Amino acid sequence: MGIFQDNFSSLSELERLAAMAHDPVRVFEIGADQWPLAMMACALMATNDEEKQEDNLDIYHIFAEKTPVEARKTSLLQLTRFISSRKGEGWKALLPYAVEEPEEALSRKAALSIITLAQPAPDEKLAGVRLLAEQLRSNDMAPTTLLDTLLSMGDMRVLPLLSPLSELSAERLEEMVTELRVSANRLSCTWTLRVLSLYPELAECISDLLVRMASATPCVLDVVMPVPTWAFVKPDVQPLHGWTLPEYFARMKGDLLPYLTPEQLSRVQAAFKA
Repeated sequence: MGIFQDNFSSLSELERLAAMAHDPVRVFEIGADQWPLAMMACALMATNDEEKQEDNLDIYHIFAEKTPVEARKTSLLQLTRFISSRKGEGWKALLPYAVEEPEEALSRKAALSIITLAQPAPDEKLAGVRLLAEQLRSNDMAPTTLLDTLLSMGDMRVLPLLSPLSELSAERLEEMVTELRVSANRLSCTWTLRVLSLYPELAECISDLLVRMASATPCVLDVVMPVPTWAFVKPDVQPLHGWTLPEYFARMKGDLLPYLTPEQLSRVQAAFKA
């Protein structure tokens, strides 16, 4: 409970709301105006309790049904500011907002906050990336917005943490690839080519994805993200290298040739203006 003490005047009220939310009967007594605070209380009080973290995914579903998107956005922003002010303490409280939020833009915002605010673990600097990747691997209902956000980082340090996704079925990967809206960067292109090499039967949806990715950016970048952001005076993205679209297509062509049909390859080539 200590993470509340400097920021909230009534800890007992937060405890009461969290208890109501975890009660299968009393949860429906929470008023619409109380839900934003109740969800924050549930999330923060469960940061060190994995069982309650799982329960919070179900509670967020009720929260989303009972409140308009603007109220949920305000709740997320307040929670994000609070966690940032505590140098990442309580960062796992953001998980329900990323996984269960039906509004895609808000889900992406929550996922990005997890990535950029997570306290580094002793064995993993990108602890937030690992958590989201594990959700994608183990939770069949995890939204593609999580993967979209991870790939949008454009930071190659993320790539090895995505390796557990190779355990997913071809059907699940096809679903995610079809839903992705990420732009082309070195990370997103490299991950896409790895999926293609593992699952050649996905060539059609992979070629469609590459076309979408190329249309969303004028160039392909390789960058380093400042993570966690609260540890930097100026948390600016650091560009490492960049390529024009035709240049990057030339880099990829050898990896595409064994898997794409001439028609698929031609569409990708045209999208990359090569």
